[in-house]
This record gives sequence, C-alpha cells and structure tokens, in this order.
Amino acid sequence: MMDENMPIVDGKEYQGHSAKNKLIKGFRELVVKKSFEKLTVSQICETAQVSRKTFYSYFKDKNDVIEHILLKSLIQPFEELRKLYAAHDDLPVALMMEWLYRQVYEDRDFYAGISSFTGQNSLQEFILKHNIEMLSQSLASIDMPQEDKEYTVYFYAASHTMLLIKWIRDGMVVSPKKMASYYEKWTIPVWRDISQNKKR
Repeated sequence: MMDENMPIVDGKEYQGHSAKNKLIKGFRELVVKKSFEKLTVSQICETAQVSRKTFYSYFKDKNDVIEHILLKSLIQPFEELRKLYAAHDDLPVALMMEWLYRQVYEDRDFYAGISSFTGQNSLQEFILKHNIEMLSQSLASIDMPQEDKEYTVYFYAASHTMLLIKWIRDGMVVSPKKMASYYEKWTIPVWRDISQNKKR
C-alpha cells in the first residue's frame, strides 16, 4: 500500500489496489469528465468497483473525498514548508508559494473540475477554512486585541482564497511563479510587520 502522506501529483500515488485508493482514483477520473454537482456516490463506486458500504467506511460523502485530497496534496505538505520557513528566516516566501501554485497547476484539470461550484463544502470553503486555521496559528503569539486578530486573519485568508479560486477559474494563464510574486508583493511586507509586532 502506498504511503498516505505522499503529496498528490495528478493522482499518481493512488495507483495501489486498496479500496480507498480505488475510490479516490475513481473520483478523480470522474470529476474531470463531468460536473461535480451531478456526480453521485454510486457513480464513484461503480467506477472504482467498490461497494457503497466500503465508500462510507472511508468517507462521509463526495465532498469529504475532496477534503482528503486537499489535505494530502496541499494543506499538510504546505504546513511542513511553513514550519521550515519559520525555522529559516532566509527561506524566500515566494519559493514556498510557488510550490503551492505549482501543485495546483500540475493537477489543473482536477482543480478546475472541483472549483466550479460555490457554497457549502466547496473548494473555496475548504481552502478558506484551512487558510484561517494556518494564519490563526501564525498570529497566536501576537499581542493584539482578539477582534483585531480575527479580522486580520480573515482578511488575508479570504483574499488569498479568492485569488487562488480566480486563478483556477481563469484557466491558470498566469504562471505559478508570477502568482507567487503577486502574493509576496501584496502580502508579505504587511504580514511580516504584523507578525513581528510585540510577540509575547
């Protein structure tokens, strides 16, 4: 069985024969061919040749499959990069952000397929939630009013989430490197000033 912590690049690590791998691989195949909103658990199970009972032993619903893929492909690896950045002040933020955009770009058909809908359990909602969690941790030791902290976190989490979604929906015509340069130019100077403010 493949290592579940292996980052996803175009779903290639899901070539194993476990039921969970088959379900994820089947989901990925379907979501690039048809509308996610019309995709059913039954279709995923049929493509994967796995029973519905087995599906529900791993996932709550099809949205849960998206969150699992996001965690393994983007969120967890990016968190490791963020920790590395925190430990090495000379590590350029643009390189870290370029890695993130490149992962999405290399799997662009999949991300285009799951970015078309909004609202509850959408890609946009998942990314916003995890961005908020990550940025909240970054400001945990900063001495500022809690209300200010919450609004600061939401502003940066929401703006980056919307930028990422726009980029995906626009067909990723801007290169990952250019996207990273936008983030570095528009965000990092101010965020660095905030994070260096009166640490406890």
